[in-house]
Amino acid sequence: MGDEKLKQELLYMVKLTSKYDLSNMEIVESILRLENERVILGSVFGKRFKSRIFDIAAGAETDKKCVICGQPAENQIICNHCMGTIGDSTYAKNIIKTKEDEPVKEKKKLRINLKGYLQGIIAVCLIVILFIQIWILALWHSIPDYNPMEKPRNSAYDVTPVASQEEAYKQLVLDFPEEKGYTVTFQRIDSEYVGRFNLEPGECCLEVEEKLSDEERYDYFFTEEVYIFHISYLEEHTGKIGMAEINSDGEIIILGSFNDGRRTDSFYKFR
Repeated sequence: MGDEKLKQELLYMVKLTSKYDLSNMEIVESILRLENERVILGSVFGKRFKSRIFDIAAGAETDKKCVICGQPAENQIICNHCMGTIGDSTYAKNIIKTKEDEPVKEKKKLRINLKGYLQGIIAVCLIVILFIQIWILALWHSIPDYNPMEKPRNSAYDVTPVASQEEAYKQLVLDFPEEKGYTVTFQRIDSEYVGRFNLEPGECCLEVEEKLSDEERYDYFFTEEVYIFHISYLEEHTGKIGMAEINSDGEIIILGSFNDGRRTDSFYKFR
């Protein structure tokens, strides 16, 4: 990666950190969606930044170290030293100066040749519209590559009872290993919605619950402690968010984000 690209990337990270509330998941998801389209944060620092803001918004524990220099960061993302050094750098000031000088140059050209200026604007607009149309057409044809159809998949591993958070984690990472790009983070122990463990593998809990009578619904929900984990997965053109519930029997239910139009708030039995 060239020095110019890295400087641009670091300045972009500093601007996002100083401008937005990165503890808000909606803001973080918007940033990551834009990043999937523009692919700006491609360096090791950029990848750390994306992972860190996602974990913060998800309420996961972080080491609170700067993703650039590794020193303690007050905002858990970029330390004040790096924020000041990059934000006040000659490169950043030149970017600002260039943006400030552009309107002045535009006015001088307008006074010199108004007719030629307007003709140039019209020509540029037409070219931009043409490129937008080409981009939309190309994007339309590439949608299957960016958003492949996904089906609920069942685990290849047997159900194994768990008696602790650590055992539940070990069962979950068998299917979502770190070496394949997944990040699994423990959230809490909960006893809500555990009736979902009555599902058959591949069933959606909401579809099942809608068909239950009052008597069946009473028997469907019961109290049992479950381990809640957060699952994230990021690659060049794909970002997935998920949550897993694991009961003491070792059964796993996944809340996933699907790319084929199905409801993203539907649970299904994983194993």
